[in-house]
Amino acid sequence: MRRFFVASDAIADGVVRISGRDARHIMRVLRMGPGDRLSIVDGSGREYIARILRTAETSVAAAIEEERGSGPAEPHVPLTLAQGIPKFDKMDFIVQKCTEIGVSRFLPVLTERSVARTNADSADRRVLRWQRIATEAAKQSGRGVVPPVEGIRGLESVLGELASQGMLLVMPWELEQDRNLRGMLADADLEEVPGIAVIIGPEGGFSHCEVELAKSYGALTVTLGRRILRTETAGLAAATVIMYELGEFG
Repeated sequence: MRRFFVASDAIADGVVRISGRDARHIMRVLRMGPGDRLSIVDGSGREYIARILRTAETSVAAAIEEERGSGPAEPHVPLTLAQGIPKFDKMDFIVQKCTEIGVSRFLPVLTERSVARTNADSADRRVLRWQRIATEAAKQSGRGVVPPVEGIRGLESVLGELASQGMLLVMPWELEQDRNLRGMLADADLEEVPGIAVIIGPEGGFSHCEVELAKSYGALTVTLGRRILRTETAGLAAATVIMYELGEFG
């Protein structure tokens, strides 16, 4: 059954109203109409089964037939990915695949070695694109919520916010030799933190100054093994290990 995400206020009096891109997709691509059933997930992660009542040019109205409560379980420890913005369309891949495995939030970060530089308009367009990719990946993978992709910011701003939230800050770094990711997770009291944040550098990695800055905010540098991973691989690999250690896989 096709799954669609809507805001909580799109549901009223037993009817859900879908508009915009999703409505056009339902009518023009899926060619669905009155009588067809949909899976709906609202902004709080609650899932409903609804049957289409009527369609208009840019909207679809469906009657809720069944409420299934909370949608598919999200990770019990939220995982944030703070990703140094890479070149070309690599961020598309990162957002898509990390959404599939359960990342809860994306923070695109400008770092000293970020090649991609954008003005305000193009930055906003890129974030909107990444948010659409996250939405589609959440639908495909049966997520209960769509992970937000926040606006592009500098590294210190991101570190300050994450530290103020009490997050466990993890920075994979190719020069770290003593502390590995699995051992760090084993030593951490994951029941006492509101979430984990993985901080990944762009193609050129982090500078020594940026690593020291992160450490000053409480970040722990870790090694991901003997091989140096590409930026689009590192976050996915780290997130996968964390999810496995949290019991989210298998």
